[in-house]
Amino acid sequence: MKMMIRNQLTGLVAVAVMSLGASSAQAAFYGTYMDPTGTVSYVDVQDVNGLFGAPVVSLNSLDFTPLSYEAQCSVCPSGVTTDDILSFEIDAVPGQQITELGINEALDFTLQSFSPTGFASYLVQANVTVDIYEVNQVSVNNISAVVPVTFTPTNADGIFGFGQSSGIIDGATTIDLQAILTGAGGSGEVTRVGITFDNTLQVFHDGAGQARLRKRDTDFVSITINGGNPVPEPGTALLLGLGLAGLAARREN
Repeated sequence: MKMMIRNQLTGLVAVAVMSLGASSAQAAFYGTYMDPTGTVSYVDVQDVNGLFGAPVVSLNSLDFTPLSYEAQCSVCPSGVTTDDILSFEIDAVPGQQITELGINEALDFTLQSFSPTGFASYLVQANVTVDIYEVNQVSVNNISAVVPVTFTPTNADGIFGFGQSSGIIDGATTIDLQAILTGAGGSGEVTRVGITFDNTLQVFHDGAGQARLRKRDTDFVSITINGGNPVPEPGTALLLGLGLAGLAARREN
């Protein structure tokens, strides 16, 4: 599950200009992973720029721990932006449905300014696009939603003049797949969805010092319930009750 990052960056360290641009990025295909609980599989996990890194599956969570997903610079009046897009499908096994998707993130930042007129800032944005592909294991079309991730304490901050600021940023959202299906006029059990996660980090610095924003952890959690046990109709329930009563009578005899 989600890793809690407690060590904050401290000290005044000047760094050279550094960015993770598209020129050095390479697409990565991580493959397919089976949930150890046996309820869902994560299919064709991949990202555009290879920054998320290969995931680890624990319980019903697909966990990423990026090692080089950051935006950083010492002087960048035009800003430095790092972006990656992660995509995969979640397939429920027969008898299961996908009810919710939870996303959790953790980042850390450092802003330093050694100039009385300096300014440093960061910005993080993340959006999840959910496409419902199957209901009751039957293909459907044109059922989707875009949901932003909410960041705490904030997704953007900055400092003016001499100063330093560092800390942890947590991002989280829970997506109700049944609500998306109902909102599109559908009904039934969601059994396959497509996920596209677009995550952008940006820093800006005008003066002496540094600005740095790093992604440390990203978790996707599929919450499933058993969808294969329908409630019997009244007539069926009555016959079942009579049958059980008959078995009990035989045992007493």
